[in-house]
Amino acid sequence: MYICPVCQEPLFEHIDDKLKTLRCEQGHSFDRHKKGYVNLLLVQNKRSTQPGDDAAMVAGRREFLNAGYYQPLAKKMANLIKSSNSKIVLDAGCGEGYYLNQLLQFNPDLRASESCGYGFDISKPAIQLASHYKQFEWAVASSARMPYSNAAFDLVVSVFSRVDNEEFLRVLKPNGYVLFVWPGPKHLMALRKLVYSEIRSYDTEKHHDYFDKQFKLIDSVELQVPFTLGDNRQIQNLLSMTPHSQRITREAQQGLLSVVSLDEVADFRLYLYQVNSL
Repeated sequence: MYICPVCQEPLFEHIDDKLKTLRCEQGHSFDRHKKGYVNLLLVQNKRSTQPGDDAAMVAGRREFLNAGYYQPLAKKMANLIKSSNSKIVLDAGCGEGYYLNQLLQFNPDLRASESCGYGFDISKPAIQLASHYKQFEWAVASSARMPYSNAAFDLVVSVFSRVDNEEFLRVLKPNGYVLFVWPGPKHLMALRKLVYSEIRSYDTEKHHDYFDKQFKLIDSVELQVPFTLGDNRQIQNLLSMTPHSQRITREAQQGLLSVVSLDEVADFRLYLYQVNSL
């Protein structure tokens, strides 16, 4: 399933003196970490020394998601892909692996498949945490240069992550699917009111601009999930999952530290696209 990020030739598994590596016929070699994941993000393709979410952000996301606040989203995702009969799934920008694991739990067809799930993220700490889910293949990689074979997957999942039309099209089988999840207009309005002095609704019209005519929209779902956070730790975890954590002022951050309860609504838009065979 993997291709070499240097020469794009297939990578094959090798075991030398108990050291597991992925190696292509050109001799490029990539060691498997003892946790099972492989780093296929080349140094020259990094925009920083540590791209993506840091360890604290990833840990906060794991704690928040494992508390079940977004499980209704995971269930809705699983229901939406049932009609696709997908067996081999790629989570593009998988973070710490929550959604891929949930899709497996809620979808019997995936549970019955072998090597059904692959996930990658540009954040090494995210993949280190995702690798705790041993039933999947995890890689450090970029959406702009996916280290996977052509026509390898039935379904690509993208949850609040970057969309790359050409790469999605390349790794999908003919008539393959993309499940795309993005914020709705009122997503996390209560949190945003604590962060910003002026609030604007998200523009959902631009969602369809991410996909060109090579994909056709099969189905779409609106989902609102109310929940209550009863301590500041989870409020901080929620903030760390969002781009607002990079934009919050010091004054707003200090104010947020005193908030001990938050009634919130997560507003999601789910879209199922299929490769247009015409």
